[in-house]
Amino acid sequence: MTSTTSTRTSPELTARRRPPAPALVAVGLATVLALFGGYGAIYFTGLEGWDAGGITYVTTYEAISIFALASAFALARGSSHGRVGLVAYGIFMVGFTVMKVVTIQEWEAIPFGVVGAVVLGLALHPRTRAFAR
Repeated sequence: MTSTTSTRTSPELTARRRPPAPALVAVGLATVLALFGGYGAIYFTGLEGWDAGGITYVTTYEAISIFALASAFALARGSSHGRVGLVAYGIFMVGFTVMKVVTIQEWEAIPFGVVGAVVLGLALHPRTRAFAR
């Protein structure tokens, strides 16, 4: 009687890695920024009345906010695409804030630009880059 030894091993289970603190903070700040900014775009544009320019602005801003929310969700799951999306969103928020301050002197927009710069910095942090695969 011959004996055979099975070399079959059970599939290795991969544990989900917990996101590092810079990634979690970037996800949280981007989510809050997108939600508050999206609400503000609708509310304050509606106060001035809905014309074609207002509808175009709100639609575009809401699309960018949805992009930011999707990117934040993707980064929370470890996606490198989510990290790149938050980098793009941070750059957009800083540029959009500069445009608003320079063209219409909307000084109230500065906190949004500051938070956008923080999101950008956190998305570029080495620990966030190492986490996002």
